Amino acid sequence: MRWPTQAGLRARAADAVFLLREAVYWFASLGTLVVALVLLPFLSLGLLGIGLYLLPGVLWILDLLAARAQERAAGFAGAVIPFNRRRLGGRYSFGELATLATAPETKRDVSWLLFHAAFALLAGALAIALPAGALLNLLVSPFWMLFPADAPLEMTIAITSWPTAFLGMLLGAVYGVLAWLLLPWMARRMSEGTLAILSPRRYEELSRRIQDLSAARASALAAHAAELRRIERELHDGAQNRLVGVVMMLGLAQRAAETDPAAAVPFLARAQDAASEALAGLRAAVHDIYPPVLDELGLGGAASALTSRSPIPCSLDVEGLLRAPAAVESAAYFVLAEALTNAAKHSGASRIQVVLRTDSTPREDVLVVEVTDDGRGGAAVSPAGAGAGTGSAAGARPAGAEAGTMATPGAGTAAGPAAGTVAAPGAGSADAEAGVEPAVATATATATAAGTASGPVAVDVGTVDGGSGTGLAGIARRAAAFGGRLVLSSPEGGPTKVRVELPCAF
Repeated sequence: MRWPTQAGLRARAADAVFLLREAVYWFASLGTLVVALVLLPFLSLGLLGIGLYLLPGVLWILDLLAARAQERAAGFAGAVIPFNRRRLGGRYSFGELATLATAPETKRDVSWLLFHAAFALLAGALAIALPAGALLNLLVSPFWMLFPADAPLEMTIAITSWPTAFLGMLLGAVYGVLAWLLLPWMARRMSEGTLAILSPRRYEELSRRIQDLSAARASALAAHAAELRRIERELHDGAQNRLVGVVMMLGLAQRAAETDPAAAVPFLARAQDAASEALAGLRAAVHDIYPPVLDELGLGGAASALTSRSPIPCSLDVEGLLRAPAAVESAAYFVLAEALTNAAKHSGASRIQVVLRTDSTPREDVLVVEVTDDGRGGAAVSPAGAGAGTGSAAGARPAGAEAGTMATPGAGTAAGPAAGTVAAPGAGSADAEAGVEPAVATATATATAAGTASGPVAVDVGTVDGGSGTGLAGIARRAAAFGGRLVLSSPEGGPTKVRVELPCAF
């Protein structure tokens, strides 16, 4: 057996700290378990009376404890949690409480609670007792002579002579070996047990993944269809009308030239102007599909061009920004363009801060777009079903933010066509209907109000109004198509912070 190394000592110290932390949380686990057991008689009466009021709180505490335990275990083991846990809050009806109480997540949380309440304190006690016993027996046993004969040194055994002192030191060495071997084993068992209990079974994970992919695919296809309609409308109302004007002017010029060639010159000039306008419209339509500046300058250079054209002074930080797939950079470009347009129109801000960076995680690289303005704040995206035209913050609210978070893991290859479909400022289509999507769920007014008052609130895919695709609703749908999310904070009085995360491995 080799002597302990410095790295080994640090690892054992980390194991002991993890076990001691779990022992501290054991008191919360035991308290929750006791409250749950006391609550059982009330639950058997049909969730009436006290049970109806206490059950949501108990479920919330249980979910919070389980989430924190999962984060601690994943951080200790260096594991990656492949899914987002549910978050409980608000009021629930009788049927919703019954569904929550019998949900698979609740069953896993209860199983973890029993596991943690049974073993966490024991593991923490051993993490203290074994190293302490080793140190005390090894260091104090040789000084048994300093203690009076009528009050001998009491360790694991009473030490009254050198033979018993050597036996005490031997016991200390045994405690040290046990601590060296058992601490990492107990820490691994505790972390692995926590992750195994709280992680969904494979079929549940696949089922959730399929649902998320279906929602993201629907979002991407709806955005793609809306973009095709937008392009068709722009070509019909713009370039096509101007080309019709060119044909008419040329026809009039031809007729005029038959009788008076000089009279045909004005018609030719007007035809040339209409053709120039049609060419500019075609260039704008092509630019809205994929800006050439992204190929020429990259996302950082394209963002610099956008911020330089903003009517509100902007600061740009691209430190840590890495190249991403073209579809992701295009989506980030149009997200930034829409956010700047919203701020310029509705925020009343005097300054905007833009940050572009790439966050590297064990799972993937994430392109982050953050736009912060010092405007009036208090913005929110209307819930689904509130009526067309009100779902966009650009159309009905101060610029700022949708109060909440929209996330959809993974969009597959269907996200590609939806990328880069919102017009950039100055392109003539910043308010175009890009990314329209029928609402697939109804958001509660409580969530919207809470988001503006107390910070971001989780909002599922499809909870925003399916009216306009511009503004924050369009940004959220664009992020969802890539498996990303929009995180928004816009308290009354500002500031407003829009954060969009776009996974690079969508």
